[in-house]
Amino acid sequence: MTLREVTRTVISLVENVSGCPVVVSEDASLKTVAASRIARGTNKIHLISFNPSAVSEPDYLICYQCGFILRLFGTPAAERFDLAGTVVGRQIVFQLLTAPDGPGKKLNLPPESISALSNHLFDGLMTQLRSIPIGLRVDSWIMREYPELSELQQNSAMQQLQENLQVLSPEFKKIAPTTVLKANLTMNAAIAEFWARHRSDPRLSLPYKAAGFAKAGEELLRALDEGPADPSADCQLIDLWSKQLGLTGWYQWVPYNPPSHS
Repeated sequence: MTLREVTRTVISLVENVSGCPVVVSEDASLKTVAASRIARGTNKIHLISFNPSAVSEPDYLICYQCGFILRLFGTPAAERFDLAGTVVGRQIVFQLLTAPDGPGKKLNLPPESISALSNHLFDGLMTQLRSIPIGLRVDSWIMREYPELSELQQNSAMQQLQENLQVLSPEFKKIAPTTVLKANLTMNAAIAEFWARHRSDPRLSLPYKAAGFAKAGEELLRALDEGPADPSADCQLIDLWSKQLGLTGWYQWVPYNPPSHS
């Protein structure tokens, strides 16, 4: 694949900061447009993959994934953490699904389907909580430092906003407990408002205003705007979002396991 010079520059930055090589690969099996696996333990490479059927020019997506790695390694070694869902959080989602008025009961789902749905909803919510607030920091960094990626960045953002609207569908509302649905939609509202401001296009956040989630989304953005942008404050930002979303105790911070260079 042929990458832009700016992408090669960002990849080199990651390699210099982390001391680990970056490998970029195509993966048509990805359920998302791009993903990354940060070097840790016995894995000594940062693997960034993208779905070639979903994007023709992956440069922005690669730089976006690099941004997360740079923020992790932009903190002192003793302050690098991974977010891990707790048993308590997973149990809460299961209990919400199986409550007398919960989706599992209403839809008369078999136990194995409820268990699979519970894990899917919980894992998805934890991914959102870990990636969205820090992702907005990364996007701001790309806007500021690499404006040549602007067109690809905005195209990707518009695609994401369109996909996020699926959560407003009656189908998703049927399967998601209220707590999960509200947290999901509030984070999506924050993304929509972020881009509505950047593009001076209030229409982007209208679906969330109509659904009643715009104010809560703006509160999340306020925490983003008012808090320190330094990578060392990333865990604090996520903790603040989780408190506003009612997700405190659903996850814990575990020390990042650095790659072994022996």
